[in-house]
Amino acid sequence: MRAIARQAGLITIIALGLAACGQARTPTPGSGTTATSSRPAPTSSATSAHTTTPAPSAADQLAAFITSAEHADSQLHHAAALVNGDIGTTSMRFTPTTLAAIQALDNTPAARAIPAGLPDELLREVLAVYGDLSSRAAAFSGVERYGSSGRELPIGGQDAKNVLRGLHNGAPAAARFDADLAAVRSLAQQTPPLTLAAPDSRAAAELALRLNSIDKHNNCSDEFGGYAPAQLETVIWQPASDQHSHHYEGTISGGRFQADYTAAHGWQININAC
Repeated sequence: MRAIARQAGLITIIALGLAACGQARTPTPGSGTTATSSRPAPTSSATSAHTTTPAPSAADQLAAFITSAEHADSQLHHAAALVNGDIGTTSMRFTPTTLAAIQALDNTPAARAIPAGLPDELLREVLAVYGDLSSRAAAFSGVERYGSSGRELPIGGQDAKNVLRGLHNGAPAAARFDADLAAVRSLAQQTPPLTLAAPDSRAAAELALRLNSIDKHNNCSDEFGGYAPAQLETVIWQPASDQHSHHYEGTISGGRFQADYTAAHGWQININAC
């Protein structure tokens, strides 16, 4: 029993530590230590002020996604803190407040804010961030499945093990999220403004397909997160006589898909997986 208690305490500490790690933010310019000089500061009359206008870039086109991703990250941290607080040394019991915070998690705004037609390198970085969010959200699925009744789950029991497995699945994505988002911001600032694709284009269909694939892998059966591809998944479009601009078929990472577009609902994706 004492060994089990120590193990549970360690798991809780690990979860708390990862949550704290994920909360770190990229320092803003000028926030670090500044070296001092013995020379007096120049007077305004001797100073020639120069202002430079940043070159146009894709940063504005991805600003909504970055904002939405940051909001989703805050929601995930809040849910993680509540979950951690409900895990004790010998058992876990999840409160209605914790379960409500998990149910309120929503990555949809971040997904909708991704513009179609991004170049592959920038798309890869953006989807890495989205994959982090998807993995972390799905990691709470075990809490919903096994702890939704509010009953006490003894540490060491199978249900508690399933909950902890899911939480561990989301930990790596939480730890790298800030760096992944910083990579998107940096690359967007270095990328010239983009000519984006129309909502009914094949580029938009491919984006919807990739997002759907990430979510499906994270929510398949008892996976409970852990899937955030570092590289773009391979998409093969099936050449067929019945394909047209609003209907496509093919495979993504070997799994068959069908994509259909309507103005009312956008691209509807069906992937044969799970």
